[in-house]
Amino acid sequence: MNTIHPNLFAQLMRLPAGIRVDLLEFLGATPVEDAQLRQMLAEAISRTQPSNPELNVAA
Repeated sequence: MNTIHPNLFAQLMRLPAGIRVDLLEFLGATPVEDAQLRQMLAEAISRTQPSNPELNVAA
C-alpha cells in the first residue's frame, strides 16, 4: 500500500467533493508517485479556481 505525503493529502482534501472522490478512487486502484499526484492536484486546483486572479482569496 502506498502512502500519500501529508501535504499532498491536505491539498487533496481541500478539493471539491466530486473531484476529491474521483481522485481518491483512482489512488486506491492505481499506484501513483508523489510527483504524479502533485501534477494531478495542480491541474485539479487550476480547474476549480476562478480564472480571474483578482477573485482568488488568499488563504
